[in-house]
Parts: sequence; structure tokens; C-alpha cells
Amino acid sequence: MKKNRNTQTLFARASVLLLPILLPVAASCSGDENTASSTTAGGGGGGGSPPPPPPEAVACDVHATSGMSKFVNRSDAWGLKPQGVVGNRIVSGDLNNDGYPDLIIHAIGSNNREIIGQGSRLVYVLMNEPAEGGGRKFVDKTLESGYAKAPDSDTEYRSAQIAVLGDVDNDGDLDVFSGVYTNRDLIKDPPTPADLDRSVLMINDGAGHFTPAPPSDLQPSLGMPTTGASFVDVDRNGILDLFLGFFATPTSYSPQQLLLGNKDGTFTDVSQSAGVRASSARRASYGVTTCDLDADGTAELLVSAYARGPNVLYKSDAPLHYVDIGEAAGYSFDGNQTYSDNEFFKCYCTLHAAEPDCQGAMAPKVQCPMPADKNWYPATDVLPPRLGGNTFSTACSDVTGDGKLDLFNAEIAHWWAGQSSDRSELLVNQTDASGIHFSRPGQEATGMTWEHPTIDWNEGGLMAAAADLDNDGREDVLVAASDYPDQFGLYFHQKPDGAFEELGEVAGYHHPCVSGLTAADFDRDGDLDLVVGSGTARDCGEIWDTNEVHFYENDASTKGHFLAVKLAGDGVTANRTGIGARVVVDANGVLLTKELGGGYGHMGMQNDTVLFYGLGGCAIVHAIEVTWPDGARTTQRFENVVADRFIEIRQGEAEPVDITPKPAP
Repeated sequence: MKKNRNTQTLFARASVLLLPILLPVAASCSGDENTASSTTAGGGGGGGSPPPPPPEAVACDVHATSGMSKFVNRSDAWGLKPQGVVGNRIVSGDLNNDGYPDLIIHAIGSNNREIIGQGSRLVYVLMNEPAEGGGRKFVDKTLESGYAKAPDSDTEYRSAQIAVLGDVDNDGDLDVFSGVYTNRDLIKDPPTPADLDRSVLMINDGAGHFTPAPPSDLQPSLGMPTTGASFVDVDRNGILDLFLGFFATPTSYSPQQLLLGNKDGTFTDVSQSAGVRASSARRASYGVTTCDLDADGTAELLVSAYARGPNVLYKSDAPLHYVDIGEAAGYSFDGNQTYSDNEFFKCYCTLHAAEPDCQGAMAPKVQCPMPADKNWYPATDVLPPRLGGNTFSTACSDVTGDGKLDLFNAEIAHWWAGQSSDRSELLVNQTDASGIHFSRPGQEATGMTWEHPTIDWNEGGLMAAAADLDNDGREDVLVAASDYPDQFGLYFHQKPDGAFEELGEVAGYHHPCVSGLTAADFDRDGDLDLVVGSGTARDCGEIWDTNEVHFYENDASTKGHFLAVKLAGDGVTANRTGIGARVVVDANGVLLTKELGGGYGHMGMQNDTVLFYGLGGCAIVHAIEVTWPDGARTTQRFENVVADRFIEIRQGEAEPVDITPKPAP
């Protein structure tokens, strides 16, 4: 297509203009690839000789790249298709400490257990292992891992629908919060074992084998419909805490839950005293997110609300206490509350034309229900609590490159709901001394537009991830869209002017009905790959028979430099995983800011626990600055760090350590 040829030409011209700089950089890159040398402030040294002096960074263009990401479906080679892997809730992280990210996958559903070796698969633990003949593949280790073991049966896996990863006991491996969505409407009399399964914290032995932590406040006596989870250290005491969101119960919208970690896998519920059980902030939540939006060291807690309800943004106003500032900050909903073009409002007005609100109402474009006013409730539908969005996920990342963490909301929106229904969009962080604020430029202004082939369009945004997919030093945004006609994976590529273009089809991420998404460098070759699930709800059932999981390998012929950073807190003042740490990479004066999250979004999303930086033409970064999530907000700085490697920054140690995996034979 013409637009895509222009994009490729732009990159080609940039490469030609920067050739005098790129040639020496490329030479240094090839020499450092897949090595464990000490050519960095933090190479680790070796033998009895003193390490060589660190190289000095040279002028470079972090935005220079001679190609674009190209995703190739390699589900066969990675073992997903041969094993018939299915599911929609996908997280990635290194479960067995071998340096490669693994997968935990759950299916949609509730109140059901998988019979081991029979029927439909509901849960997988897939280890990323070397493949015969070279490369990597995923191997099913669900049974061996013990992750899904039922407490009362050797023939079943317990019911679970969500997972997020973090080192709760600070012993150097990733433990797992395994969440349960209990649908109280489906509980039988008497309850089945699946009805009685509860969320649990699974403790890792370091090799990817899990055992349940002792019971605690994490397990409610009455099952809850868990839809979101995020590890976060709210009191910065070096121990991970847990923030949970829930969908509606049969009787009411749900409060959120804040649990303080006790470092042994047990938790203490402080929701009431922390203010997150306030009746005014109860929602039918479809996801939660935690990140530090104002860079004051204390994470904000975000709740993504369904039913066009206002999203919640909890800001700490005192130690371990929160207030909802979502509306004032511009997170609860956008500013457009016009409902006159809502088709159900128009239908209502056909029977209530004399009411003041219906004066001048337009004729409906749909066949109205019987009676015509059935789906419009004037006492509530004209008020802000019903004029927001159907927010499924909120991704938190510095998309605009100004050092502030922006947000991207993945929303489901329908043409018939009109302007008042929020649509998937970027929320630009405008925080200043007066507080946390977001602007919403809108889809047209940012270029993050959706194609609407028909007048009765839908936007099925379920999940979102922000990442640099082509190593050009700019964050891109991926959206998982599903459930309705004409829904595909969307790849919003950021252009040099800061606007975006949708390149899903061009780049190979045009998967129909994406429901489930994680991004990580699974083969550790210096670019981000994708694992996606396939939706079968509503119209998507005409495309997919099952919720197939696919692997899209990033296979660009040429790509920019990169740096991957793993964090290791000291486990005393800061949590061992480094969740909540802010890491700023200085690439020739361009500052790339990232914060390590502990899970976010709809039904738990997580994209490895390694921070990935695209560096374009920069083979050496001028500096890395880490602000640790401890009480003192300890800062460390490292200068002249060689790129094209995986490094581990250990709190308190003077130099990073090269942990680049050796290439598979």
C-alpha cells in the first residue's frame, strides 16, 4: 500500500543520512553479540587481569533504524500448534531462572476444573526450552510444575483464571498469584469443588515448581470474580503487596482489595483502612494497574471500569491511605458526555417526545426494542456514571518520551452508544506541581484510529501493551481487539513526529480476534516477539473453533541496537524483582524512561520482568539511572554501558552484570 511504501522510504532515508555514524556502531555491535565480556561499566571482569577500561559513548541517533518489525507466525516451530495450546489469559516471565521467559496461560471460564488428560485444556505452564536442531520451543510442564494442582484431587487441576508474577518471599525467583473468577450465579447446591476453589499464592522453588502458600486474607470465604491483579510495594518496605479488582457480584458492584505482603506468601487485608472499599468507588472492574504517575515514589492504583462507568485512580494522601482522584485527573472518562446520538436515547424519545430532554431528538437508526424505552433509564443514563467507557485494560508507559508515564485505555465501544462512550485512546500525562492530570488528544489527533468498514461498527479493545517493537527508541502500542466483526490485532507504530500509524497488517500482526497478549524477547535475539490468544466470543466464533494460541516471532531483516535490563533488589529495602523501580537510559541525550510493573490489565497481563530498550543507532548508552522502590528512593547510576546485551543491575553493587544467554546450538 502507498502509505507503507512511504514509511519504508522514510526509514531508508534516515539510514542513508546517518551512515557515517552507523558504520562504526555496527562494527562494535557485531563484536558484542551474545557474549559475556566485561566491556562495560559492569562487565563483571574475569580471570586475574584487571578489566579493561569501559568504552566511551559516542554520538549516535537512538531513533535511527534501517528496518521495521516484521512478525512471522512460527506457532509450529515453537510447539504451540503441535500441542494444541489454547487460552486467552497469557503472561510471560522466567519461571525457572534459565534466562528465558516462560508462559502461564489460562482459559476463559469460571467454576470449572480441568480433568488431567481428558477434555478441554484450561491451564498451561509452558517452559521455554532448547529445541532439537536449534532454536527454542515451549514444552508443557503443567503437571510437573504443580502450579495447578488441586488440593483435594490428583486427577484434576483446580479452577484458576488469572496469574501475575512477582518474588513475594525475596528468594530470587518469580512466585505466582493464581486468581480465581468465581461466578456466584453458577454455584451449585451443594457447591462443587470448583465452586470452592479460591485464589492462592504459589511459591516457586526456583526451578519452576510451585506449592501453595499458607491460607491468609488472600482467600475470601465467599468466592469473588477476580478480573485484575497487580503486585506493588505500596509501603516501600521491600515486600510485595497485591492490589486486586473484581467484576460485579449478583447483588452489587465490587470494591477493590489491597493486601499487604508478609514475605512468606501470606497477606493481610488493609482494604478498609486504606480507603479502597469506599462505596463511591465500587465498580464492575475488568482490570487493575499500578504505576507511579507523579514520580513521587508511591504507586497510584488504577481500576478499569466496565458498563460505561468511571474509572478509578487512587492517589495516596497519607501513608497507606488512598482517595479517588480519577475524575479530576481526567482518567475516569473523557470530556464528551453527549448522549443525544445514543440510539437507545432516540428510541426512548419516540415514546416521550414531550420531555424537555427529547426536544429535537433525532430519529433512531435502529429497530427499537419493545417497548421502545426499554433500554434507556433517564434517571441514571444521563449522568456521568453512565457516560464513560467499557475499559478493559490500562497500560502504563512513557509513550510520549517526556519522562512521564502515560496511559493507554483499551475500550470496547459501539456505534449505537454514540459520542459519550469512551473509545480506546492515549492519555498523555500532564502532571505538574498542581497534581496528576491527563489530556486526551483523541484518536484522530494521535493517529490511533480504527477502521470502520460498516456504519454499525464496533471497537473491541480488550488488552493493550506499550513497547518498542522496532528498536527505534520510541514506544509503540499494541491492542488486542476481539468479539465483534472486523476485529484484528492493532499495531500503532510511533512515527518521528510523535504521531502513530496502524501497521498491523503490514507488520504481520493482523491476527483476527486477538484475546490474550504478551510481548517479550522469547528467543533473546534483541527484539520483542508476541504470543496471542484467539477469541471465540460472539462473531469471532465464526473464525476460530478454539482459543488457539499463536507465536509471532519478530523477524526484521535489520534492526536497531537494544539493551535489556533485569533488576535485582536487595530483598531487604527493595523487593527482589525490582517491581516499581524506575530505570532511565540516556542514549546520547535522549532519555528513555521505564518502570517495572507487577502485572496489569484485563485478567492479568504481564510482559516478562525484563525491561527492554530499543536503541536505534546507539551501540553504547551514555548512562543508566535506577531509582529503587525502597523507602529512601535510592538511586544508582552507571555510565558508558555497552548495548546489545542482557544485563542485571543488582541493588548496591557497583557494576551491572552481563547475563546474556548463550545462543541455542
